[in-house]
Amino acid sequence: MQTMLLSILGLALLGTLHAQDSIPVQADFQQDKLTGRWYSIGLASNSNWFKEKRHLMKMCTTIISTTAEGNLEVTSTYPKGDQCVTRNSLYTKTEQPGRFSYTSPRECSASVGQPRPCSQPCCPCFCLGADLELRAELCPMFPTGWGSKHNIHVVETNYDEYALVATQISKSTGPSTMVLLYSRTKELSPERLEMFTQFSRGQGLTDDEILILPQTDKCMADAA
Repeated sequence: MQTMLLSILGLALLGTLHAQDSIPVQADFQQDKLTGRWYSIGLASNSNWFKEKRHLMKMCTTIISTTAEGNLEVTSTYPKGDQCVTRNSLYTKTEQPGRFSYTSPRECSASVGQPRPCSQPCCPCFCLGADLELRAELCPMFPTGWGSKHNIHVVETNYDEYALVATQISKSTGPSTMVLLYSRTKELSPERLEMFTQFSRGQGLTDDEILILPQTDKCMADAA
């Protein structure tokens, strides 16, 4: 039984590595040029969370900065009901420029107050209280899970107009794929939108899993 389990895990790992290798990365990636303010224009995902919430999703803002260690600090602000929610993520650089890793945080989300240190393996599950949507996203193995692991690829960017980012996500409920289209302004050309759609389809996502996010002015000033 143990040998069979190890074999299954090995096959799963190989499948994940193959999926990562199949996603391209921007040639001659220049990390410093990716920093600054971006607007999320398109979002595609085959996760259950996306399918349930896509009708509520709006454009949001993301601020990218570089840490002293050379990683990326990613701060996104988005509308949720009558509130503006801010989520901070640390993308850790890998040996390949343009590819990063991220594990969902083990601290309480800023959406329910100031982050504070964790004393439990999956602290957000307990800190988020009634925020079932975010709790499910951060802690799928509640109450003992460690959150999801993200392999992030900056697929294509010209730095001053758009950035296409693809993420392979692994968690207890199974793997999923997410594609994000960022823009320096609130609008992009039809050609860029079509590029995003075609790339998402190439990752196995269906048209029902691809969304051009509706524009909104809400929470835009909060991210300034």
